[in-house]
Amino acid sequence: MTVRLYDAATGRLLRELGGHQGPVYRVLFSPGGDLLATGDHHGTVRLWEPDGTLRHELADHTARVYTLAFQPDGSRLASGDTNGVIRLWDPKAGQVTGRLSGHTGAVYWVAFSPSGDLLASCDSDGNVQLWDAASGQARHRLAGHMASVWPMAFRPDGRQLATTANDGSLRLWDPGTGKSKHMLRGHGRRINQVSFSPDGGQLASVGNDGVVRLWQPRTGQQIKPFTGTADRLISVIFSPAGERLAAASNDGGVYLWNIKTRAFEREMNVETDHLWAESFSPDGSLLATANDDDTVRLWYCTTGRLVATLAEHRGRVRSIAFGPDGILLATGCDDGMVRLWDIRSAQCLATLTGHTDRVYSVAFSPSGTMVVSASNDGTAWLWDVASSAEVQALTGHSGRLWSAAFSPDGKLLATAGDDLTVRLWDPRTGALLHTVTGHSRRVWSVTFSPDGTLLASAGDDGTIGVWDTHGGGKPSLRLTLLGLAEGWAALAPDGRFKQEGNVAAQFWHVVGMCRYDPGELDSYLTAVRRLPLDSEF
Repeated sequence: MTVRLYDAATGRLLRELGGHQGPVYRVLFSPGGDLLATGDHHGTVRLWEPDGTLRHELADHTARVYTLAFQPDGSRLASGDTNGVIRLWDPKAGQVTGRLSGHTGAVYWVAFSPSGDLLASCDSDGNVQLWDAASGQARHRLAGHMASVWPMAFRPDGRQLATTANDGSLRLWDPGTGKSKHMLRGHGRRINQVSFSPDGGQLASVGNDGVVRLWQPRTGQQIKPFTGTADRLISVIFSPAGERLAAASNDGGVYLWNIKTRAFEREMNVETDHLWAESFSPDGSLLATANDDDTVRLWYCTTGRLVATLAEHRGRVRSIAFGPDGILLATGCDDGMVRLWDIRSAQCLATLTGHTDRVYSVAFSPSGTMVVSASNDGTAWLWDVASSAEVQALTGHSGRLWSAAFSPDGKLLATAGDDLTVRLWDPRTGALLHTVTGHSRRVWSVTFSPDGTLLASAGDDGTIGVWDTHGGGKPSLRLTLLGLAEGWAALAPDGRFKQEGNVAAQFWHVVGMCRYDPGELDSYLTAVRRLPLDSEF
């Protein structure tokens, strides 16, 4: 892969640095600007002079290098890999001067203190370590985060260390004692996907807090959440058979729960470090996974046995969808292609070209005659399955697209992305019917309920919007769902709400410049009132 150097004043490309055999995850100039360090997928660290001359190739790591840090005086370079190992280097000589071990997860960040006497490191298991930079001895293990930690930074005077984590918290530490001084909350939790159960009675959501939340979409009530898997879940899907729920994590895990008993069944071994998408077959017997090696693999759900491997992709697969007949499978890839597969023969039947960037969502129409693809190029394309021809190109969005879904009757198509909107289209004509607003950050996922009366959307703002579709009319917001660290809340646009658990400082009412906790205004504003948990909105 290539590293490019630009003139910051003019934006002119100065030179390209080649030689890396995989993705480059980190680039960093030394404090004096006389060296550039790069770390890549295969664990190789390269040191370059500004004129593009390769000074050293450091090959002591055995896993991906995600993080690099120079000591403030430039005399030492630290690097961390996904096996949990940290290396200390003499950048002038290109030699290893220390090997630090003790992390149980992938090391995502390393940082020297301003004085250079301490090195801080953090990992995917939520651990933070402080090391003596000269001796390499461990000084303190900072415990408290419940999810992956990165990034982090020392205060300029070195008296505090700030760490951030996927659990939505920021902690301030005393580096001298290793004690936590403060924990700050307030960041929302990104919700990556929402999915309705086959009967429409439940709505599942997942995000970067590692919790699978089940909701009753009509009442807004949260059912007991599922926890204890990974810290960042990228997808959640119900089996069409109705008794199983699967959630996938970014560390390559697929976790199965029994919906009726609420019991955790098992973790499936899908033989990958990272998982990018998953999909059940229509009968629930197969699970398709998009793996880190750019393949899609099909597994028997009951036994976990590998059935087939689909291996003709030229990039990471971001989305998978089974056709309603259970024979066709569509994949969307980083190479901008949509591919149609026959799962019986594991053969690629057609490659659909047209997108100019990654394809993040694919879905079949209910009849199986069309496929929709949504891309980072800001367009959604409709394809005829029989002829592999383009039917419509939908170009109304102003940013990248992340999700697309057909209504159960096939008369509506929903798309969502970076422009904070959900757009509804007529897939037969390509006409834009409605634009739905309400999220304050990008929208990651949209899905229709099985009866088509509800549309759910999930966003980077940490909220789930549940919309009444009105039989094809302009959708109206029914309720907003908030999954919080120690509770949950459901809010209606007219002021009605319900909550459970500790929701202090998580949501509130605002009148002018005054803030009121939920319940404070009940006696003054009759429309603002708390509802029983099991009542419908």
